[in-house]
Amino acid sequence: MRPPHIELRHLYAFLVVAEELHFGRAAVRLGIAQPPLSQQIKRIEEAIGHRLLDRDTRNVSLTPAGEAFAETARAILQQLSAGVERARDVASGAAGRLGVGFTPTTALRLLPRTIPVFRAEHPRIEIDLIELMPAPLVEALRMGQIDVAIMRDPTPAPGVVATVLHNESYVAVLPTGHAHASGPFTLADLAGDPFILFPSSSESQTVGRVFGLCAEAGFVPRGVQQVPGWQTAISMVGSGMGVTILPESVENLQLPGIVYRRLESPIRSTIAAVVREGEARPMVTGFIARSTAIMSA
Repeated sequence: MRPPHIELRHLYAFLVVAEELHFGRAAVRLGIAQPPLSQQIKRIEEAIGHRLLDRDTRNVSLTPAGEAFAETARAILQQLSAGVERARDVASGAAGRLGVGFTPTTALRLLPRTIPVFRAEHPRIEIDLIELMPAPLVEALRMGQIDVAIMRDPTPAPGVVATVLHNESYVAVLPTGHAHASGPFTLADLAGDPFILFPSSSESQTVGRVFGLCAEAGFVPRGVQQVPGWQTAISMVGSGMGVTILPESVENLQLPGIVYRRLESPIRSTIAAVVREGEARPMVTGFIARSTAIMSA
């Protein structure tokens, strides 16, 4: 069904007349003369096919059709106003839906600190959190399924750019019964221990940095056992099957049978926000800027 042709300015003019029930006062509010106002009302009535106003030399009143149309007109203008406001909010980054993908290891410290603050400051932005491993995360970003990917030690990749949010040092993860679970400690003390590590990937440099730490300490990890991820590695350490090295945010996992020992080294693990090249939406850039500020505080 084709809608009748009614201009928004005519719709507003009708509502003003419906409120004032006086053409002279309505014309003053609208800043126009009475004859053009009467013509606008006439056009609406012609489009609808029914009188909306009863008027004589003294009185103006709404017909039943006019009362019904006034409700509809008011709702239309209110929806239009809300739509304009929302469009402005989205354009300015004050509202919208933000898809944030993250790898499991970034959920230990960064996300718990940044997401609640950002949500509280931007209640009209809906944040969708999606946990993925590095390779699927980058692909989801490229496909537009998420707006920003929070990753650890990302490697350069075509079509995406990274902004560093936080740098953190590493810790050695030892079983509580280990000879170096307490007392003086350096990484070189673990040269004879079997290491539990997770597989390296083209999207992350984490394992490479662990080997860099060991090389800095003068040894190459021996008896390396590869596992799927951090939690498995920590579980195996707790079982006495070896040791591992992880970024310091793993200390948030206070697990029985585990001891964390800080390592002194300039080598750091980097957590970055990765976005598509050319990303300039205020909602995305604002999220990255706020996350950086929170983590540096």
